[in-house]
Amino acid sequence: MNRLHKDRYIPLKSSALGDNHRSVLMLTASQGLIYAAAFGAAGKKGRLRPLIQPFSLCEGELYFDPVKKLWRLKDGSCIDVHDSFHSSLKKYYAATFWCELILKTHGGAGSEGFFLLTANLLDQLDLSKPVAVPSVLIQSLWTFLDLEGIQPDLTSCARCGRRAPENRTICYDAGGHVVCSHCRIGTMPLLSAKGRSYLLGQEKEGISEASDIDSLFTYLLMILRGLTGSSFEIDGLEIITS
Repeated sequence: MNRLHKDRYIPLKSSALGDNHRSVLMLTASQGLIYAAAFGAAGKKGRLRPLIQPFSLCEGELYFDPVKKLWRLKDGSCIDVHDSFHSSLKKYYAATFWCELILKTHGGAGSEGFFLLTANLLDQLDLSKPVAVPSVLIQSLWTFLDLEGIQPDLTSCARCGRRAPENRTICYDAGGHVVCSHCRIGTMPLLSAKGRSYLLGQEKEGISEASDIDSLFTYLLMILRGLTGSSFEIDGLEIITS
């Protein structure tokens, strides 16, 4: 096994490791989710300090010690720091929520596709105006479900196969699958017509109505709760959607 890896990574958070070091949780392109020791990074003049800032995109040399079973960040460079996250609460909370998704899904099971999706999301959030943040996050969540192989078909009823009418509000089950009026039993949650059209790629201008945004987040969070088997909430959701 080659102990020295050159890899792209995204720091998610860090914690104290001794007096002058940090233990960094990072999502890497080839190793998935790992903890790496950054020695000296806690000092104000630490050489590695700029390489562990949350949500930045970096490239670094990572050394694995097979005896201690410890990853160590030895050197690297920062590709993009995503500065706008420090001045926009919407962007910060959207990135924090995505970090929670990374943790609950164990880094998307370590797939490179999930790393690329995460890097693309952070780039889009950084470049977008705050008003576009909900659309960017929703679209990335929808793409994530596709990567996981559980993206529901929104064009037909999952139970009988009937075609769902276009531009209509739909009912859905706990897995996010369409249930038509013929198969529906009792009260079921609704996904707005415009929200459904947005997921199907028919709303090129994005989505801005608060009711449609709320409908989409309710829909996607229900699917994520089923995937992770846990309560899945978005801290600061009212800020993201405001």
